[in-house]
Amino acid sequence: MNTSLSAQVDQTHHHPPSSPVRAATVRRVSLPDRVALHVGLALITWSRRPHTVDVRPNTVDLYARNEQARERAEREREWQRATFLTQPRR
Repeated sequence: MNTSLSAQVDQTHHHPPSSPVRAATVRRVSLPDRVALHVGLALITWSRRPHTVDVRPNTVDLYARNEQARERAEREREWQRATFLTQPRR
């Protein structure tokens, strides 16, 4: 049934002859192009480098850090002493 509904295909149509395919000319990359490519890549990688800043703490920061460390050590000593005093003796 499907064959009766389909259109007939014209098989007599012929295409004109085409010209032979020419070999594509090989394009070479010149020296200035290579140099420009390398310089461009170098600039991109240089611009994406990590920016690390050498931070030197000043004396006020060092004093505050040492003071905090001393206070923390003192608290820990007090907690340890309180732990030892609350444990029953054997």
